[in-house]
Amino acid sequence: MDKSLNKTQNTVTDMSIEAQQHDLAAVEQFINIKSWSRIFRYFKLSKNQKDLLKIKRQSARSNIDNNKSNFDRKNIFEVENLNFWYDNGAKQALRNVNMKIKRNKVTALIGPSGCGKSTFIRCLNRINDQIENVSYTGNIYFDKGINLLSKKISTLELTTRVGMIFQKPSPFPMSIYDNVAYGPRSHGVHDKKTLDKIVESALKDASLWDEVKHNLHDLGTSLSGGQQQRLCIARAIALKPETLLMDEPTSGLDPIATSKIELLINNIKKYFTIVIVTHSMGQAQRVSDETAFFYQGEVIEMDNTKNIFTAPKHKKTREYIAGKIG
Repeated sequence: MDKSLNKTQNTVTDMSIEAQQHDLAAVEQFINIKSWSRIFRYFKLSKNQKDLLKIKRQSARSNIDNNKSNFDRKNIFEVENLNFWYDNGAKQALRNVNMKIKRNKVTALIGPSGCGKSTFIRCLNRINDQIENVSYTGNIYFDKGINLLSKKISTLELTTRVGMIFQKPSPFPMSIYDNVAYGPRSHGVHDKKTLDKIVESALKDASLWDEVKHNLHDLGTSLSGGQQQRLCIARAIALKPETLLMDEPTSGLDPIATSKIELLINNIKKYFTIVIVTHSMGQAQRVSDETAFFYQGEVIEMDNTKNIFTAPKHKKTREYIAGKIG
């Protein structure tokens, strides 16, 4: 601990118990403010309250950079007390979410529109950080217990290790080959033979190689919708991530293309952990090992997929599966 912070702690300790309790309450109240008024409230804090805030922030930083000691290696993510707000705290999207996502399994997130599924999945690789006026509390631990806010893992490393497949296919305006080779090239791989092997392997894993191997220099955008989505999956897995996040990857596809994506998910889950947001309860049953039911920003129930759909424990889960709420 640096000398300035040590001096600050001594100053705070020298205060009376009553004064310390008063200032602690003021600081806790300030920390819980989620709106733009937080800026103005800071200037109203006394010097001692600002000193106390500095201590709490330093302590929080230290805790963030320490790995979670009891992290279970069977899991790839452990989420604790996650709350998330949009619009400077005006809209709360997630409420006290606690979840453990198992390694090399498919976890489906189901629930009505607007219940927080997509917000949650975007927290897992910090894509939400790109949105203005959002805030969140709680902790998300990854792999060996690394806090996602820790300095031990950069945003670039995280997005490499945790790939994302969006609802609408988004191939780059370049060839099929270059779409898949883009990530490895960005990470310093430029040898032609090495890139050829990576591209072929990724396209095979994405069940697309046989359909495009003679047309690798055609534009990725010239493919059908289902093929474009599989190209995006190939592009993601070319970087060998540990986890793939899929946000309604088949919502705009026809039944044949959807079945190919579902078959692909079942084929690659032995290599990757997959978290998929889906509005199709049939799809959740076909592809997932675990299912979490979200409702109004909360995780109502999470269990083995078969149990969720055949013997749900919570009334709201039963009502959603029966089509009584949505």
